[in-house]
Amino acid sequence: MQVAMLTSWNEPCGIADFSRALVTALQRHIDVKVVPLKHGQTQARYFQSLGEACNDCDLVHIQHEYAFYGGRDPWNCHWGSVLRGIRIPYVVSSHTWLKPFIGGPVGKRVMRSLRSGLYKVSGWQHYLEAGQFAGARRVIVFNQAYQQELIRRGLPAGRVEYFPQGVPEEVLPGDARAALSRWELKGRIIVIFGFLFPSKGHLLALRAWEQALPNTMLVIAGGEFSGKEAHYARQVAKAAEKFPETVRLTGYLSEQDLADLLAAADLVVLPYLNHTSSYALSRVLAAGVPVLASDLDCFREIREANPCLELFRTGEVEDLSVKMRDLLEDAGKRRGLQQAARRWVQEHGWNKVAEDTVKLYKRVLNYPALKCGEFDPR
Repeated sequence: MQVAMLTSWNEPCGIADFSRALVTALQRHIDVKVVPLKHGQTQARYFQSLGEACNDCDLVHIQHEYAFYGGRDPWNCHWGSVLRGIRIPYVVSSHTWLKPFIGGPVGKRVMRSLRSGLYKVSGWQHYLEAGQFAGARRVIVFNQAYQQELIRRGLPAGRVEYFPQGVPEEVLPGDARAALSRWELKGRIIVIFGFLFPSKGHLLALRAWEQALPNTMLVIAGGEFSGKEAHYARQVAKAAEKFPETVRLTGYLSEQDLADLLAAADLVVLPYLNHTSSYALSRVLAAGVPVLASDLDCFREIREANPCLELFRTGEVEDLSVKMRDLLEDAGKRRGLQQAARRWVQEHGWNKVAEDTVKLYKRVLNYPALKCGEFDPR
């Protein structure tokens, strides 16, 4: 069996990191051909050529994030161009659930509402949320709430598969002293790790930082995904200027620099406002750093299965501030999170995920061809 993995690759991107780990584990079992997707492309022909490059394999596995294929607006979205190039069965891993953003400036909230209303009336919203996956032999999702939502929107239950996200069994060792020196850190260290997207909640965290504990520093590690986030990155930088002594912005980090920073961290915060999954979480759990995350479905499900992270109420500044303070003051609770994280890593290592993924591929290749009209949009 040969599988084409169509994905972001060799780029500063969490899904690229995810895909490298998955491909490495899969190659112990099957032949994998990587078809790399480059960020920021705008030509339909480019995307169709990606699909065509997969056709010498038995199956295509596509990593789906809206930004990879031009975004969510119909005049920019090139997902259909990819599918026009594919002539063999394909499965999709969907990394983003389109749920409404919380907060933001009034003007942007109004514009989002108007756009959402227009897209809903035209049917485009339904296409974005589920219809675009109608031809996939399987859609892999990383939390059960999203699985149920796709089924509710009309995808057949037998074609939506829940896979817990893989976790690295081993990560690069870090040097905490190197991080303390490089960014002039002292005291207790809180880290926010990931791209500068509005949905990642950096501005929320900086509002909560106004009530931060003394002798504590916040490091925001990550850069823009593309030029589209430049305005948001400037907003984060401006908000951080209020705390010149206690907040550091690092930009995108190399793997070694990230390992050093996580080695120095007392706590990682994931204050996301909207997300389906997070490979950043897998990376942090593998490093054994205590985690505080918003209580989105993706994080709540993990917390219910294993107490390896603490949660705060999504979008609530006061609750985030209180929970950060409580965790920093409770060394015993942080140790408990670390112990639970080790169990989670053992249970969800990449080799187990790869074995389950190969079983799925085999089921797909024996799956009958889709019949016209099988997808029932609701």
